[in-house]
Amino acid sequence: MFHLPITSLKAQFGDIDIYLFDQLLKGRIQKGMKLLDAGCGNGRNVYYLMQAGVKVYGADVSEKAIQEINQLAKELAPTLPARNFIVADLENLTFENAAFDVVICSAVLHFARSEEHFRTIVTELWRVLKPGGMLFCRFSTTIGLEGKLQQIEGRFHKMAHGPVWFLADEGILVELEKQLGAERLDPLKTTIVEQDRSMTTWVLRKL
Repeated sequence: MFHLPITSLKAQFGDIDIYLFDQLLKGRIQKGMKLLDAGCGNGRNVYYLMQAGVKVYGADVSEKAIQEINQLAKELAPTLPARNFIVADLENLTFENAAFDVVICSAVLHFARSEEHFRTIVTELWRVLKPGGMLFCRFSTTIGLEGKLQQIEGRFHKMAHGPVWFLADEGILVELEKQLGAERLDPLKTTIVEQDRSMTTWVLRKL
């Protein structure tokens, strides 16, 4: 019997977020879908998706990141147009309403500059999502670490590893779900990282 080497997983899937991989296993991302990686960085979460026939788009505030993901696309999916990848603040995307089947935003929202900025980004991601589409977000929150983090001002906290982050709580997420008319696809899932930070996965369907 032939067995694939375990080492082939890295070559196939790259550094995809394990919680995004879970959405793949659930069949929520399919070949031919249009997917926006909002805050795409150098493309770690779309390495596999590009090769799997997903129509990948990306947006990031870093011009260098967009150059890198464009290079990745040339190597893995040369039919993807360079115009799919744009330099943009996520609060002001140039894509049309209801343009995407899936929008992902991983390890980005805790960099919001204010609560208004946070809410505006989520609303903008929702705007470009098609009815029936999935919004996948993973970001640091206060969930599970209430009262244990160093609060600076409002919802900003000094993290143990140095930076100051905007940390939403469950109340904001519930409020936004009601405002958007969203259906939660999965329960909120929060991982506590050595009492230093919590990372929450928030997965919604647009009705």
